[in-house]
Amino acid sequence: MNKLIISTVALVLATSAYATDLPSKKKAPVVPAPVAVSKAPASADSLTAAYGQDLANNFGSKSNDIYQLTYKHSLGGGLAVGGVVQTTQVPGSQLNQNLEAQASYSLPAFAGITATGKVGVGEKFSTTNFGYYALYGAMDYKLMDKVTWNALNYRYRSAFDTANYSYQSHQIGTGVSYDINDTYSVSAKVYRNYDTSFNATGDQGMLGLTVKF
Repeated sequence: MNKLIISTVALVLATSAYATDLPSKKKAPVVPAPVAVSKAPASADSLTAAYGQDLANNFGSKSNDIYQLTYKHSLGGGLAVGGVVQTTQVPGSQLNQNLEAQASYSLPAFAGITATGKVGVGEKFSTTNFGYYALYGAMDYKLMDKVTWNALNYRYRSAFDTANYSYQSHQIGTGVSYDINDTYSVSAKVYRNYDTSFNATGDQGMLGLTVKF
């Protein structure tokens, strides 16, 4: 009987020692969830500096030099406000200047196409000063990641005072824009100007540099 008890105790001790030597099972380390990288918000503001020339019909001789600054602030939802400062230098003659406040709305892009409507109210400073208004329409098509075809640009402009009726005009243009990176882009556009009866009065070319911030 004593031998049986001693044998049983020895077996229990041996089993316990063997179990102690076994590697303990541990839970797999918890892998932390990947931290989402937040994307930088889209730029809300842009400033475009442009140089152009007014030309005779069929891109003939130069009649004016054009210097233009355009500011735009996005309000979200396709709405934006801004303004334009433009100086037109008539060679050997006076400077003509335009100051114009603008508001625009762009429809969401569909199949790479974005349509934009814009209104402007401004003042023209020349030998005589007068107020005017302008209506704009544009359609842009994304050709590829960095290249946009500014397929159609239209502007109707007229003075508030009928005494300056000759200021009433139409302008139709097209061009292309290239995004150098997320901050800078360049553009080249050509336009044809028409009087109130849609008789061509001249052409225009513009080169621009846009900075987003």
